[in-house]
Amino acid sequence: MGGRAFADIPSTIRGVLVQDAGAAARVTLALDRPAQARTFFLSEPSRFVIDVANANFALPGGASGQGPGAGVVRRYRYAAQANGVSRIVLDLEAPANLVRQELGGRHNAAISFDIAANAPFAPAPAPIQRAGRDQRRRTIVIDAGHGGHDPGAVGVTGTREKDVVLHCALMARDALEHRGYRVALTRDADNFVELENRVRFAREQHADLFISIHADASPNRDTTGASVYTLSDSGANRAQNMMASQNWDLDLGDTRNSLARDILVDLAQRDTTNRSAQFAQTVIPKLGEVAPLVRNTHRSAGFFVLLAPDVPAVLIETGFLSNASDERRLADPQARERMAGAMAEAVDAYFAPPSLYAAAG
Repeated sequence: MGGRAFADIPSTIRGVLVQDAGAAARVTLALDRPAQARTFFLSEPSRFVIDVANANFALPGGASGQGPGAGVVRRYRYAAQANGVSRIVLDLEAPANLVRQELGGRHNAAISFDIAANAPFAPAPAPIQRAGRDQRRRTIVIDAGHGGHDPGAVGVTGTREKDVVLHCALMARDALEHRGYRVALTRDADNFVELENRVRFAREQHADLFISIHADASPNRDTTGASVYTLSDSGANRAQNMMASQNWDLDLGDTRNSLARDILVDLAQRDTTNRSAQFAQTVIPKLGEVAPLVRNTHRSAGFFVLLAPDVPAVLIETGFLSNASDERRLADPQARERMAGAMAEAVDAYFAPPSLYAAAG
């Protein structure tokens, strides 16, 4: 190709977003093409530095500025360096470690890092006494599908989805509360809740995770097993369109520039989608210990209950009521309790603090 090689074309940093990611703070850089980054920590005061080679800033503040932090990150500052490096400095509340990094590829050039504070710093409010977990009390919203005049799927012998999933939701609530989580249900009785209200409720609760529980049906009565859905790409586009119609607003700091806000919204939603997928991959093997699974268990769709741009969400199909074997399993209260327990175990694993590895020597 004529001119400079692709790798020689400077990357453009279009957005910086710092979010609470549980035991860590996550900083994400939106770029228009892949770039190389070097990171290091500084002390007295504690800082984390990200140097992006051959890159320019296209942020509202121009070539230098600052923005809000989250968790252990008090704020971030950025400035262009004389050697063509774009530098982002995270001012930290306490000494910290890099526990995760994700360098973007050609189709998604975003770069992200998770920074976890060293003990005993605890940025989260409302501590609970539970050893071996992040001490922040998480909020889990459990959504029992259908209800009231909407029975959902009906099994071959009359088992109704709305009844199965309500009992499973109640059992999941009990198992999670026993583990110290704060749990809210979109419904705790046989009543119908509009889809919009289910999502609105999760956002009003500032949910750390949204689990919608359903049971499936298929014209093929041989189809059996549980599956887990997260938001599809087309659903993500729909979610952005829904933000205006549903008055969904995101806390992105004092961002008046519309282009910058659009970039930050996209970053926030991308992070939410990634977290949803992480929980899906965590809960699937747990469900597989207590129930059969369909092939290609992790699926994607544009279900309305998955659309919240700032709440990681999954929809769990517990099985097929159209299948006689699955219906017998789902009609068994003990089997439902085992599935609820598997979900609770997955939540524990999902929110477990990241492991820190030190080099030997």
